[in-house]
This record gives sequence, C-alpha cells and structure tokens, in this order.
Amino acid sequence: MFLKTMAVRFGLAAVLTSASLLSMAQTAPPARWLVSKLENGTRHLSYTATAPLLGKPTTFMVTFFCYPYSTKNVKGMLGIDIYVDNVATLKPFQFDDFEGPDALANGKKLLRITVNSPGKPPYVVDSLLSGWIPDVSKFAFSVSEESQRAKSFQKTVLRALVDDADSLQVVITAPRNPKLKLEFNVPVANQRTEFKTLLTGLK
Repeated sequence: MFLKTMAVRFGLAAVLTSASLLSMAQTAPPARWLVSKLENGTRHLSYTATAPLLGKPTTFMVTFFCYPYSTKNVKGMLGIDIYVDNVATLKPFQFDDFEGPDALANGKKLLRITVNSPGKPPYVVDSLLSGWIPDVSKFAFSVSEESQRAKSFQKTVLRALVDDADSLQVVITAPRNPKLKLEFNVPVANQRTEFKTLLTGLK
C-alpha cells in the first residue's frame, strides 16, 4: 500500500510538473530581442525570455553592452548583464551571496560562459562576477572589462557571436552549493549584424 501510495504521489507530481511547464509555454510572452542606445553612446543588445530556473518558470534578460569611448576620467566598458525576475521564488539559491563588497562570491569564478559554433569545439570561459539589486523582486549579475583593452574574454565572446556562433549558454553556480546552478540559454544565430554594430569603434 505504501509503495502504491508513493507511486501515485510521484505520478501526480510528474503530471503537475508537466502541466506547469505547459501552462508556462502557453502564457509566457514570446522571447524577444531589443536594441537600444543611451544618450552617452552606450549600446545595448538584450534578449528576454521565460524559461525554467530551478524548476520554476522565470523571466530573465541577458544584456550585452558596450560603451566604446574612453577618456582620462571615464573608461569605456564592455560586458554582459543578466537580470532575473521574482528571485524570491528561486530559493534555496542565495542571491545575496553575490551582492556588495563583502559578498561571499567575491574572488570565486562562479560564472561559466559557453559559446557554441557549428563545426568548432565550444569556447568555454570561467569568470568572476558581481551582483546587485536593481528592483525589489529582481537581481542582476554582471561581468565587464574595459572596452578598449586589447584582449579580454568579453571581447572574444562577443566577436564569436559576430562570426559564426549559434548559441550562448551562461551558467551561474551558487557559492555555498556547487550543485545549485542558474542556467540561461540564448539563441544568437540571427543577431550577428546587431552584435557587429554593438562592437563598432573597438579595435
């Protein structure tokens, strides 16, 4: 009787999970790309989608940005931001571990970026990253480097997206639990012209 009851429970859980994912597919807004430019010349290329994170349907945005100009007082920057909505539903992932100068994540390479291109081995890089709270229910991660620096993995990633990449995967690992990860997948094959424009002005 116990085994039968457990089997029924597991079966019900599977049905509920499938129903939840089906409902998400039916109600979530379609994934979309957006190109924007600030008055100071900073260019953005953003991908917004809804996908399961830790089993929960979650809206996220991956933003590629470039400020190509540098002066004595201001350094141009190039990088990637990841915004996550409704972070309270994603426990036990502890977003606070990434926020502030004393963050537990500081000094740890908890970000993995993988660029996939047809006929080539994936380009994989691990990096430090920082985080902040842009809104009450959201959290943002960021990795960046000076845009006029001759070499950086950020520049290598973005140039691969211009050339021949078809997908980008971003994985963020919780500092307290290596098995706890947030995974973001971005289809990039149709955005090569936009990525080229994003990098205009860089050497």
